[in-house]
Amino acid sequence: MEEVKYLIDNFDGKTYDLCYELLKTCEKHAEVFEYVCKYYNNREQKKTIQLEHYFKDEEIEEYETIYGDTVNGLLNSNIKKCNFGIVAPDSFYSTLWASICLVFSNLKEKAFAFYYILIDTTIPYQYLGKPLSMSNERYKELIEKNSCFIDKVKYIRDSHYSQRTERASLLLNCLDEISDYESKTVVLSQAIQMLSIKRADIEQPDIGRLSRTDFEKIIKEIDKKIAELETSE
Repeated sequence: MEEVKYLIDNFDGKTYDLCYELLKTCEKHAEVFEYVCKYYNNREQKKTIQLEHYFKDEEIEEYETIYGDTVNGLLNSNIKKCNFGIVAPDSFYSTLWASICLVFSNLKEKAFAFYYILIDTTIPYQYLGKPLSMSNERYKELIEKNSCFIDKVKYIRDSHYSQRTERASLLLNCLDEISDYESKTVVLSQAIQMLSIKRADIEQPDIGRLSRTDFEKIIKEIDKKIAELETSE
């Protein structure tokens, strides 16, 4: 993987063009896919190798519209399979790549899927184990059963502790008083909602509704404005 690492550390260009270049020049696609997903965020970014342009910006937007949900579905499905024990965590990347190859036939589609997974915030994959799920009726039952602890969480929220460590330590003390796992989980779910920092006074774009391409455009505009300000100074 030394050649792959060298290219990742030194490429100058778009990530989707990098993915195409890797699939075009390397034979062991599954191994390359796993290596890049694990290493990409820690690359050195020397930018000494100019990549060829394989995709146009508008083409990526079209691919995102047509294939984005499909790629997200494959990614989320494989994450759940690993966390639920259906697929071994060590096989996550190879299984995911096999899924991609079953759905997408040509190199350009596979390169887009590679890129779309690579920039997802759930990559690199972390094994978390099987999550706890329950019915709404059971959830409500446990909320009533643990109302005294939920009241404590509300009190922590309303006591105006300024440091996160203060709120976190008081919450841990509260959870330590609860004996069973299900009850702890329900109280913690309530705590996460109540103790989240809300900034309603600051207007922010709804990032969740923006496409990744749109989000990248916003970042570019911000960088452009910063550069203009630095030049004017």
